Amino acid sequence: MASQEPLIVAERDISRVTVPGVEPIDPAFSAYVSARAEASAEAQGWSPALRERVLRSLYLLTAVHGPHERIKASTVATLPRQRAARTVTRVTEVLAHLDLLDGDRIDPLDAWIHRRLSDVHPEIRAEALVWVRIVRHGGPRRRSRSTATVRNQVDASIPFLLDCSKRYRTLRQVTRADLTEWLSHCAAPHNEAVALRNMFKTLRSQRLLLANPARGLSLGARPASVPTPLSPEAIQTLAAAAEGDPALKLLVALIGIHALYPRQARELPLAAVDFTGGRLVHGNIDHPLDAFTRQAAADCIQLRHSHWPHTRNPHLFLSSQTAHSRTPVTIGWMQPLLKDLPVTAQRLREDRILEEAAVTGADPQHLCAVFNITPDIGLRYTRTFHPDPLSDRDQEDTPAVRVTDSQ
Repeated sequence: MASQEPLIVAERDISRVTVPGVEPIDPAFSAYVSARAEASAEAQGWSPALRERVLRSLYLLTAVHGPHERIKASTVATLPRQRAARTVTRVTEVLAHLDLLDGDRIDPLDAWIHRRLSDVHPEIRAEALVWVRIVRHGGPRRRSRSTATVRNQVDASIPFLLDCSKRYRTLRQVTRADLTEWLSHCAAPHNEAVALRNMFKTLRSQRLLLANPARGLSLGARPASVPTPLSPEAIQTLAAAAEGDPALKLLVALIGIHALYPRQARELPLAAVDFTGGRLVHGNIDHPLDAFTRQAAADCIQLRHSHWPHTRNPHLFLSSQTAHSRTPVTIGWMQPLLKDLPVTAQRLREDRILEEAAVTGADPQHLCAVFNITPDIGLRYTRTFHPDPLSDRDQEDTPAVRVTDSQ
């Protein structure tokens, strides 16, 4: 028999509820969810303490919900405060996997977008939100973009939208002259031009504009980017910090010796380190395992076993969050490691490629073969040793295009 939808769903706050003080509405439902959580705990290698906290939390939640009710994410957030944040994360994952979660909490990115657009004229804001929605979620023949791209494009468009709000009520009133005049006053107009071209092209495709005033708009020139080697002082500071932190030491080895992209280093599996064969092998990576990297990997794995002996995560790097899942660490884990150091992960990788260029005669073909980079990027690393042969007059007539290989 089909269940009847409730007329009113009351908000639930279980922050003061305890397990002994509540009897489940449907014991079979609570037992089912607990059994699935046990399976997740075994598959992901949760510690006994985390397993206990998750099971108690799920018991509280399922005790006050029927088997046909979805549990709100806002209710999960009211779990007693003494539980760690990772408990709430694991509880949310279990409920989502069982299709029992109602994600009613405000999307942080959505809240940020609305805050940034709050001072824009309401009609212009509504038009801009159509564009932002397609950038975020994609559309016909349009793929969704990363959170960082969404933030960058919104930030780049905000000053222009605020300026339009002083004169216009809709973006349909914007002319080509408005755009060119605005960009002519920007110190570095490239990012603004990219965002505005994207926005007006999208709105035209959605038939919110009669014409696209940004069609063919010049993006301007970006300054050329020539990598520079790290200073001896920066290298000494980094080496000293790495000696006291096994995770940082291995990160330095993977990026600073093997020139892995930061994302490749974060996602590297345990199986990539072949101690017996003396190789670092994963995908298109196949490098000899030098003594420094071997020791750094051994120290990091020992730390992993001491902190998370039950983990089933297959990756080299772990955090307190990922140790209880099978996902790799994120850039949010890596950034604090380098926060107080005079170097970024990208600069560290560039320094390694520059070192290779210095000892091999700055041959771009050699760099392409060793580091799996494109010819354009290989030439970027040789400009330090072989300056661009163009004359000054030619350089003025040729737009500078920044080529990077960051991932």
